[in-house]
Amino acid sequence: MTSPMNDDEQRQLRHELRDFHGTGFFQWQFSSADQVRAWDDWHYDEERYWGGFSREPFDPATYTLPAWAIGPFEKYPGNPVFRPDPAGWDCGHFGGGVHNGSILQRDGQLYYLYRGEFPIPDEEPVRSRKTDQFDYLCDIGLAVSTNGLDFTRVAGPLLRRPEDWMYSFEDVNCVTHDGRYYLFVNRWDWLRNTDPAVCGTYLAISDDLVHWEHVGLVFPTATRIHRNATVVQDPRNRAVRDAHGRFVMYINDGLIAYSTDMLHWESHELSAVWPGGECAVALAHYRPEAPDDLILFTGGHHTGHFYASGEVLFSLQNPEVPREWLPRPVLAADPTIPYEDGRAADPPHHPVSFWRDTVFSCGMTLVGDTWYTYYGGSEYYTCLATARTRRG
Repeated sequence: MTSPMNDDEQRQLRHELRDFHGTGFFQWQFSSADQVRAWDDWHYDEERYWGGFSREPFDPATYTLPAWAIGPFEKYPGNPVFRPDPAGWDCGHFGGGVHNGSILQRDGQLYYLYRGEFPIPDEEPVRSRKTDQFDYLCDIGLAVSTNGLDFTRVAGPLLRRPEDWMYSFEDVNCVTHDGRYYLFVNRWDWLRNTDPAVCGTYLAISDDLVHWEHVGLVFPTATRIHRNATVVQDPRNRAVRDAHGRFVMYINDGLIAYSTDMLHWESHELSAVWPGGECAVALAHYRPEAPDDLILFTGGHHTGHFYASGEVLFSLQNPEVPREWLPRPVLAADPTIPYEDGRAADPPHHPVSFWRDTVFSCGMTLVGDTWYTYYGGSEYYTCLATARTRRG
């Protein structure tokens, strides 16, 4: 039988236990020291991740969104709406699951083309693609829902032909044009991930969302990587031409591209810049009273968030110069929600991803008078947020 501890002994024990338990996670719950460092680094941090936004005083209690913006967004309380399949090809791994997908409407149903991740198998020749930084591959899956809340897997992996064994296909942007589906994804070879002749925006085309014709790299002669292609679309996900008759594609790192046929694209550097980060979703014809408005949703650093969703206003007259942007994100991770803070959605909420402060959306569609956007929770789950249409 132990004797009662005095106050000093209790404080000392409490201190030791706190050191031992820390945030509630143990080192052995992470598979590498890099994951431990990433867990510590990738969270809300104003000094590191402000993203170029103004630091002028801002009162969220009195701020109202301008008429051109979409929002406010409400997160579905039953999130996540889609999870990795432990027994499937999209079983996920620490740091990645099923996310960054496009949502499309067809025959009264919602179809979700998503990025599914899986560990690189310990077998040749795939094993040769494993590096210190990359130990996974991705492909594209298809799921369907009648209500936008409950999804059933239909097909996948969609792009993995025998000759594509070395590639990872990621981050979906899919639009329709003349009855066909145009799927733009990032293609990576982890052993040559800085080579734009191998890696970057990749295009496949389909008539039914299940069978895909591989077109290939969209910018095969580029001198630097073109990634996160975001084609301007309308609320029903149809490709939109600008005032000059061109299809428009926003690309990460200050690039834009134009096309007249959705197949052949020419890119160039933008001279204008705006705060925020990666290209996510681009919409036009979403405000009948302002048919020239073009809105780009961005990811990346937003006022302290590692990844969050912001909005930038352009015009179809000039898609290259921003007219305005929101001072704060419309969708950001909440650290009190486990699946938005790198932890499992179900108790005991063990760590599943070091992408703790990461909300990223590649797809949005308008159902009735409600916008549905599907975002990645910690790069592991797919979650839903909705917003009512706004007028005026």
